[in-house]
Amino acid sequence: MSGVAFGRHPGVHVGLYDAVAEIVMDSAPVNAFDRPFLEAVGEALASVPAGTRAVVVSSAVPRIFAAGGDIPYMARADLADQVSYVELCQQVYGAFEQVGVPTIAAVDGACLGGGLELALSCDIRVVAPGVRLGLPEATLGILAGGGAIHRIVRAVGQAPARDLLLSGRRITGAEAVDIGLASRLAEPGRVTTAALELAAEIAAADPAAVAAVTRAARSVLPVGP
Repeated sequence: MSGVAFGRHPGVHVGLYDAVAEIVMDSAPVNAFDRPFLEAVGEALASVPAGTRAVVVSSAVPRIFAAGGDIPYMARADLADQVSYVELCQQVYGAFEQVGVPTIAAVDGACLGGGLELALSCDIRVVAPGVRLGLPEATLGILAGGGAIHRIVRAVGQAPARDLLLSGRRITGAEAVDIGLASRLAEPGRVTTAALELAAEIAAADPAAVAAVTRAARSVLPVGP
């Protein structure tokens, strides 16, 4: 697929494929979510033009989706700065739920901590079988404060969510699909293409019906243990 670039923010490219927008994270080496990069991701989402019917978020960094938050910053920041940073995380991740159109995360590399928090904020996650996903915050003495605790419970239920949150273990993309953390597998190198093709299918559907389904699905609470 070929698209038209319509915006650029520090470490982020934005392109348009008809009614599908793609936000491409490109902040080597690991797309770490420091404050400027988080702000750039949020600004990129806000720049998506009217008429967009689906949004894909992907990475241009090889073997990386996003490695998470800025741990060194959090370690040296005072309490007020930490609170401000967590609020920014919540704002940016939450924006992917509030943008008004379906959002798809194309995960073709490591997706850890804040990276998985962002992916969890999307409606659909397309992953390569061998990528690693996890929320290691508890093993670092911190919480996944951007909303992932609630979102992962909604995605997979209490038992698997608590396992992942408390152990901090990393799972493969194949296991993520098995437990419902992701919905589709794609071959390495084709994850973003698969996500864009899926987004195009969604964008071609009736927008009012898509919007209604998206709102209703996001409001459902998890069922079961």
